Amino acid sequence: MMKKTILSLTLGSSLVLTAQVFSQEQDALDYREGYRLILDQRWNEAQAHFIEFQTDWPDSAWNDDAAFWNCYAVEQGGTAEEEHFNCYQAFIENFSSSSYLSDARSKLAVLGSRLADRGNPEYMLRIFENSGFEFGFDADEFSEVIEFAMNQAEVEIEELVASGIVIPPLPDIPNLDDIPNINTEEVRQQLERARDQMRRARDEMTRVRINRRSARNSADDELLTVISALRDNSQAAEILISRLRSSENPNLRSRLVLLLEDFEGQEVTDTLTDLIRNDESEEVRNSAVFALLDKDDEGSRDLLLEIAQDPEYSPRVRGEILDNMEDWDEDTAVDTLARVLGNETDPILVSEAADSLADIGSEAALAVLFDNYEDKTDPIARRLILEQIADVESPGVMSFLSEIALSDADDETAAIAIEGIADREDSVAVAALDHIYFSSSSQQRQLAAIEGIGDTELLQAVEVLERILAANSTPEIQSAAVRALGDTEQESAIAPVLDSYRNNSDERVRRSAVRALRRLDDFPAATEGLLEILEQELNSVETQQ
Repeated sequence: MMKKTILSLTLGSSLVLTAQVFSQEQDALDYREGYRLILDQRWNEAQAHFIEFQTDWPDSAWNDDAAFWNCYAVEQGGTAEEEHFNCYQAFIENFSSSSYLSDARSKLAVLGSRLADRGNPEYMLRIFENSGFEFGFDADEFSEVIEFAMNQAEVEIEELVASGIVIPPLPDIPNLDDIPNINTEEVRQQLERARDQMRRARDEMTRVRINRRSARNSADDELLTVISALRDNSQAAEILISRLRSSENPNLRSRLVLLLEDFEGQEVTDTLTDLIRNDESEEVRNSAVFALLDKDDEGSRDLLLEIAQDPEYSPRVRGEILDNMEDWDEDTAVDTLARVLGNETDPILVSEAADSLADIGSEAALAVLFDNYEDKTDPIARRLILEQIADVESPGVMSFLSEIALSDADDETAAIAIEGIADREDSVAVAALDHIYFSSSSQQRQLAAIEGIGDTELLQAVEVLERILAANSTPEIQSAAVRALGDTEQESAIAPVLDSYRNNSDERVRRSAVRALRRLDDFPAATEGLLEILEQELNSVETQQ
């Protein structure tokens, strides 16, 4: 495994700083030392550090950051969920204007729901009564909270269903009429919209699966219609098998094989197995593998495992099997995927094996990904594995990506890690990208970090980008930070964008400011800014003439 790199806080010589810039202030350095503990997953040390920080620096602008990361460390440290709940609730009460407020409320909503499900309904009531939620006034923010909670619930339900547990119907929305300061109709509408979004997502997944199957079986639409109607008819399966055995046309036989995937029964499985082992046509053998894979018969998985590791089969066929292994027995799947990933360099096989390991997402699967990333020498294979690592939701992944972003010798690889961090679009991502920017001497990585900060579209992103603008007068950095402000789609980004246009003579920065204002033109202030720029440009033209 990669040795831990000491994260240097020394800024590159190209950075032009003033005495007021946070990165030179002692409280900022102290805060960043605590955040480094978060990246290293040293949860107990991080808690102690941030508690001491708040005592040592009661007036610091970083106080709410420290309080939030203290709660995050408490949550990750494995203590009781009641303690997590109390910490986030105290944060909301003490830092009502913090840019982390939405994240803390999301955490509180999920924790309150879980505790209520476990027989502690008072936690949900505490959310409404004491935590400062103002759903009647900030519908957009509450929508984010509900969407986050519903997404978490959907993931948990899918895991339970996959394990064979029958999920009862969801209860009706509880009666909220007696709880003060809540617009109950708006709450119901937000919940219904969130549920509609979940239903649309499920419908889309179903459509994709149907289209995939149709693409394979697109040889004859009318025949497919007939087969669909006869799916439970054993005689139809016998007709297909008989025609398959009597035909010598490989193309027709391949089509017939794919049609067999819709039929149940041992005879069908045995026929497909025999074709895989003995048929002279590679096309027919491959189609039989696809059909057997789609039938998802556990009794045939030993054969599929054998094929997945057999170099005689094409990477396309083997990759299809690897792609489906995320739903198999975890120990068997991880062991097989580890062998394939360790022995192969073909991009298809590397990508599919890494993708399935990432979808499994267990500690064992993640360890295989980490080890193979370190062991591979081929840069393409390393990047493919890194892209899949970035998809795993784990504190260990954030630490790993941050380390790659700071220490990997290849800027392109570092950019993949930075993009993976940005894709999380949460406070953890913004803080990690902030740390990467100020700890990196590579301008390419700094630019990637700035772009990633903007892509998170969070209020914290605006604050970080403003600090970057104050800390670095390099036109490339200034231009990137201004563009990223536009990408945040936050109204608070308009003022620093306009200031950059007004106070900077560099054309790159000014063009970036115009682009950013166009991205923000849903807000009246951005439109007013563009009108101001238009009038200024017209006056400039008149003066020149």
